[in-house]
Amino acid sequence: MSVSLRVFAGQLKLFRELAEMSRDELGQKLGYASHTIKAYELGQRIPDATTVERADELLGARGVLREAIPLLDEARYPKFFRDLPKLEKNCVTRYSYDPHCVPGLLQTQEYARAVIGCRVPAFTDEEVERHVGARLDRQAVLTREDPPTVHFVVEQSALERPMGGRRVHRAQMVRVLERTRLRNVSLQVMPTDVEHPGLDGSWVLLETPEPRWLGYVEGNAESQLVSDRSKVRSLMQRYAMIRTQAWSIKESTEFIEKLAG
Repeated sequence: MSVSLRVFAGQLKLFRELAEMSRDELGQKLGYASHTIKAYELGQRIPDATTVERADELLGARGVLREAIPLLDEARYPKFFRDLPKLEKNCVTRYSYDPHCVPGLLQTQEYARAVIGCRVPAFTDEEVERHVGARLDRQAVLTREDPPTVHFVVEQSALERPMGGRRVHRAQMVRVLERTRLRNVSLQVMPTDVEHPGLDGSWVLLETPEPRWLGYVEGNAESQLVSDRSKVRSLMQRYAMIRTQAWSIKESTEFIEKLAG
């Protein structure tokens, strides 16, 4: 158990006892069973931000419990996070900026094989196929029951790059057009001649069912999950800006149709 989680658990129990409130009573007010409150106080479970804020108010903690929310997020989610698909499976909204190639959720098998095959040091043939299969499996999120709202901003140069050759590239553009016809999927192209605040690299914004917004930043074979609210807010502001600077969905579709021939 992390130090921050241990401290929060102890504070929650202390403020509950100072308020002369039993676990049953606090649980009823929060909408949980007493064993859930016990799990919170033992650090066996981590409450979401809304629960912490309500508990702070009910127990008269005057913001002490609320201040722990960012630390609890760190305890819930590791700083460096490579298993993005686990978050994607349950997300309700997904936004991403992709500057280098077609987003993985939209890639064909041959295009994905070309992208993954470019890695240095090189993967073995077996590793390439394993990674390609995993990438294709992720795409089920787009068509699952009750699918998330998904939006992409992709650089013009990324769409123009003929990964795998002209035939593979054309087939990939057709796939992008097919996927963006789904009601929950949309895409905008960022023209190459536009200066914008996305030049630091790619990132993903995810809204979880809690609800909670998280960021996922990638660069140079490294990835990091961003749970700090101020940092996530900055990513959201940047994303909002680049959406206004990109071509409209209609203009973007027409551009991709030209690439598809």
